[in-house]
Amino acid sequence: MQTYQVQVTRVDPQHVRAVIRSFDLTLEAKRADETVGFNPGETLLSALGSCLLTGLALVADLSQIPIDAVAIHLEATRQDRPPKLVSIRYQLWAHTEVSDERLNRLVMMAEGNSTVFPTLTEAVSISGTASVGTPPES
Repeated sequence: MQTYQVQVTRVDPQHVRAVIRSFDLTLEAKRADETVGFNPGETLLSALGSCLLTGLALVADLSQIPIDAVAIHLEATRQDRPPKLVSIRYQLWAHTEVSDERLNRLVMMAEGNSTVFPTLTEAVSISGTASVGTPPES
């Protein structure tokens, strides 16, 4: 069994700092202030996206399917009372030679090999799609 540890410290009224090994990440700590950094919800979405892309790289490698580039866009809906995320949606794009159908099977395998995805599905509805190509310009 594996364990994870992160030390989070309040830096000032607007920021917290998360530290693990020799890495650190500064996050927003002032509610509803979009000017100071990632907020906790955005950090959670980032963790989900990172975990899915890591899982996809693993299953693509095991399947000997080259993926030249990959990106994921995530969006969550938050209700106010009680405050919680009620749904998460994602769109994934991969530059690869396989079909959309095969890519979607790889993504389903990545979801199953993820730590964060199955953990979050216990609490919130997550849905997504994957397609071969490049993401639209933001």
